[in-house]
Amino acid sequence: MVKKLKIVLFLFLIGHSFGYGQKMMSYVTINHQQAYMGQPIEMTVSAYTSTWFTAGVDVGNIQIEGALNVYFRSVSNSKDINGTHYAGVDLIFHIFPTKEGKITIPKIGIHVESPKDGDYKGIKHILYTRPKTITVKPVPLGYDPTNWLAAGNLSINQQWSRSLQGIKVGDVVIRKITRSAAGTVGEFIPAVKWDSVAGVSIYPKRPYINTNKSKLAVSASRTESANYLFEKEGKVTLPRIEFVYWNYANRRFYKRYIDAVTITVAPNPDLKMLSTLKKQLSAESGIEEKEKPFLILGMTVEEFLKLVALVVIVLYVVYKIAQKTIPIIKEKYTDFIQSEKYAFRKALKSVNSKNEYTIFQKLKIWIGKLNPEIENFSAFVAQYGTEELQQQFILFEQQFETKVAKTSTFDASLFKKELKKSRKNYFEETKKIHDAKNKIAEKKWINPIK
Repeated sequence: MVKKLKIVLFLFLIGHSFGYGQKMMSYVTINHQQAYMGQPIEMTVSAYTSTWFTAGVDVGNIQIEGALNVYFRSVSNSKDINGTHYAGVDLIFHIFPTKEGKITIPKIGIHVESPKDGDYKGIKHILYTRPKTITVKPVPLGYDPTNWLAAGNLSINQQWSRSLQGIKVGDVVIRKITRSAAGTVGEFIPAVKWDSVAGVSIYPKRPYINTNKSKLAVSASRTESANYLFEKEGKVTLPRIEFVYWNYANRRFYKRYIDAVTITVAPNPDLKMLSTLKKQLSAESGIEEKEKPFLILGMTVEEFLKLVALVVIVLYVVYKIAQKTIPIIKEKYTDFIQSEKYAFRKALKSVNSKNEYTIFQKLKIWIGKLNPEIENFSAFVAQYGTEELQQQFILFEQQFETKVAKTSTFDASLFKKELKKSRKNYFEETKKIHDAKNKIAEKKWINPIK
């Protein structure tokens, strides 16, 4: 009793509409929550009204990402819920998952026309169903995904274009394999794997795929043919071909075989025609004949246009960023090359040169950036230089005065090292002076002189 009440409550909560005096509901049911790829899932889309429908029920073109759906039939139905009689229509579809993972049946809009209670004129409504999710399981371990088929049954038929007795080198025989499967569509029947056989060239043709649908069932067939060109005399064994299918009705795996066959190929003195036959068969082959898509740089036109659009967008973004950042970078670079730090680097670098004028010029520029009140580099060395810097500066000057650079004990590396220390001394001393001035200023502000 409790279970029945839950079902009644569920049906009332799904898609009810009371806006026009009549009661209506819509919902979707499926017979499986989980399935394998290609396994049919029966989906029923239902719409019910407490009066009747004055026009056909229209669900439009239902699109399910990751699945094919096939419409079968509509069934008129009726229900009695809580003393109210409902007339309705059940639309039956079969869903065939095309990929593993989660697939979702989207919200479906159902267009109906139904009169109010006590009236006869149909009023248009759109009823909506709730989405449903189906889990599609991967192909079980141990089974080849490229040879997978979910079907209610599978039958195989093989035909040869001539007898396999009396075959000689250069003969061409057409082999045709037809597989018929119940409960599936043609797209799910996998292609035949034509084995390589020594002494035989195999040229597959285009397959013929067909799907048959009635109001109650669906079935499909796939016919594949190949030309067999026998090139060498002797015994040739064509291996057994195996097909596997999973019967979703009894949940069991089955195998179907085409047995191996051994053919005795007799010699043929006229072997000149072999190359001509190979070219002819290659031209006739459905695989060789298949048109290749037009490619640009190895990409389809659509892929190429997408890439071009992406490149244009990236270039536009880079251009906009550059418009804003380049002036900032230029400004910062200009400030940097005008800075004391940059002038000091140039001065240090010039010390290694043998040009007296260049060295003094760079040192002069640096002193000007450091503190314009310092008269020259000699004054800087005298006031802030370490003892080692003062000694090295004397040797540096003597080096150019005496023109005996080779015998001078001037050490450029030591000079630069001590110059860095002296620059540090300068900054520390000027900071102390600056801090002291700030303290005096603070005292004057706290205790101003009257």
